[in-house]
Amino acid sequence: MTEPSQSRYRVIITRPEPQASQWQQCLTEQGLASAVVPVMEIVELADNAARERVKQLVLNLDHYQKAIFVSRNAVHYGLSWLDAYWPQLPLGIDYFAVGGATARELEQADIRVSALGRDDSAMNSEALLADPALQRVAGEKIVIFRGVGGRDLMATTLRERGAQVDYCELYQRQLPAEAESCLLSVLPSGAGQWDILSVHSGESLGNLTQLLRRHPALGREAFACPLLVPGERVAALARKAGFDQLLVARNAGDNAMLAALNSYIAHKG
Repeated sequence: MTEPSQSRYRVIITRPEPQASQWQQCLTEQGLASAVVPVMEIVELADNAARERVKQLVLNLDHYQKAIFVSRNAVHYGLSWLDAYWPQLPLGIDYFAVGGATARELEQADIRVSALGRDDSAMNSEALLADPALQRVAGEKIVIFRGVGGRDLMATTLRERGAQVDYCELYQRQLPAEAESCLLSVLPSGAGQWDILSVHSGESLGNLTQLLRRHPALGREAFACPLLVPGERVAALARKAGFDQLLVARNAGDNAMLAALNSYIAHKG
């Protein structure tokens, strides 16, 4: 049964679609109001040279011993390329995923995942790198499917372990043109509701912070709102950005984010 106090809170969702709608559904099932303000969108590569590089990496997939997908978006765009050039995937490749949601996307495409990091872990790059299957990789070729830019921890660590690592950068992240007007229309909350901001990545946090700093008065209110984040790495970035109240989940999975959110609400009453 939903606690009566749930109705006093509204969660501001900053995820891109379709993940935003999926997270909103989880919140609705918990009896929580929400508003979607995507501060990041995922778009296809526009640069011809970048697309040609992806094509060549995909064509050479059979040269690799391991393939790592860092997100559901990496799976979505990666499988589109793989389907175009590999009707049947080459043998002898071990597939890895960062987190359970990414692993499930691969498994739905009948791709067996060798490791994803424990479900009770942070489900990030650090968790996957700790898996025994990625400890002894000297002399192996590894391809990492991801978006343009992002953290270099995965490749750096695997190279230090002796692997040859290539990035297959499949998509771009950008700040939506309508994000600022959407945020201004949503904040502050309606009468009688308390806003909780939620971000699922460091990139989203950076874009949200950028928008808030354009409007100092609004920013002062928003920086004082509770902010739900996925793990200590993003929490550290949020503290540095100036957020005062942090709700730190174990990882970006729905169950972990909901657990941190419900724990906060139960404490506040």
